[in-house]
Amino acid sequence: MKGRPVELLSDKEIVLQVVDYVGKWDVMLAGIKGNEVLIVSKKECPTEVTIDGNRLMIRRYDPENYVSLLYENDNVFRDYKIFYFVKVYMRKILDLLASLEAYRLSMDFKTSE
Repeated sequence: MKGRPVELLSDKEIVLQVVDYVGKWDVMLAGIKGNEVLIVSKKECPTEVTIDGNRLMIRRYDPENYVSLLYENDNVFRDYKIFYFVKVYMRKILDLLASLEAYRLSMDFKTSE
């Protein structure tokens, strides 16, 4: 069979399509891990969506709850490839992660003395 090869959507294209589906004006942060899409938004959204024949699970967090969750487990951010964010919100997240890392390093230093 000749013709153009079928191209799969990249992770970035998938995330941007989900953001458009959910409503990009309401999304603060979006990323992907396998078939799971992270959406940080005040607006409720479906728990799953089908994009280009692929069924994706959506994990949605409220922006303030997400920040609180990061204090407990920063892997809810680090495990995802982030492709969409509001600049001010991303700066808040990165500042928080940096301060948590500095705290961990200082605690490690104190325990090693």
